[in-house]
Amino acid sequence: MTPWQKENLEYMKKQGDDPVWHPSLLRRKPTEETEQEEDNNQGEALEEEDAGQSIEIDQEADKKKPSYESFADRLPNIKKERNLRLYRRLTLIVSVLLIAVLISLYFVSPLSKLGSINVVGNNNIDSEILIKQSGLEKGKGLWEQLWDRGVYEKKIRRALPRVRNASISLSGINSFKIKVNEYKVVALESEGEEYHPILENGKILNETLHVAESGKPIFENFQDESLIKELMISYADLSTEIKHGISEIKYAPSVTNKDLVSLYMNDGNRVLVNIPQLSEKMAYYPQVAKQMDEAGIIDMEVGIFSYPYGNESTIESTNENSQSSDENY
Repeated sequence: MTPWQKENLEYMKKQGDDPVWHPSLLRRKPTEETEQEEDNNQGEALEEEDAGQSIEIDQEADKKKPSYESFADRLPNIKKERNLRLYRRLTLIVSVLLIAVLISLYFVSPLSKLGSINVVGNNNIDSEILIKQSGLEKGKGLWEQLWDRGVYEKKIRRALPRVRNASISLSGINSFKIKVNEYKVVALESEGEEYHPILENGKILNETLHVAESGKPIFENFQDESLIKELMISYADLSTEIKHGISEIKYAPSVTNKDLVSLYMNDGNRVLVNIPQLSEKMAYYPQVAKQMDEAGIIDMEVGIFSYPYGNESTIESTNENSQSSDENY
């Protein structure tokens, strides 16, 4: 009992009256309150259960509603989707047909035929001659000839020895560009009073010159073109200074040496050297030439030594005697 309940009980006793409530009631009150709370809880549970059942009933009712309403709502979207698919298919078909028509018109039109040919990089070959030797035909199928351009490039190299390399490419809508790279003319072959150009690869051209071109050495007495090709390999390794110092190269084989050549220099000297050793031994020529008091012969066949002109007979006899003595032994 709470203090105020005790005081109230004592007050009622003093008045001589029985209390309106009894302590036992107080003891039972919590139980009644508990029962009332349980009743309330059960009521709430029943209400929640009823609410859940009502929600389930509503959901089942929604499921049981006729579906024609949702289909009617979706019908416009289905129509749009079908129309979109139809437009896409129609666009694809029209595009394919249009492309086929354009391709057909292109191959019928002059644009699909070779209209012009431009040549670049040719310094010594006439453009019309190069086009003629290539085998390309104006007015013929453009793509057909472009596809076989390797065949035409080979024709150019075979027909024109001056051409080191040739490449054909498409230039513009219906035109070709032929780009060529030429071999340089590095020497001249002497044949009487006429001269024939010698390319850097050792090839002798059939072209005839009546005047020797300045700055290029003249080759004489070379009967075998393979010797010239071998000589050009060594000649290409010479320095520019030494190349410019050579005016003439004569093939001068001896009984024992088939590779001997005689170089006539612009400074008046003459050099005897083997073809395979040309680039190796001619590297010493500037040093040897400075040590000479007068123009003469520099013999590089075996070693390297020099002597003035007029002593050739003495040197030759000495060499012949040394050779005969070697044979006796």
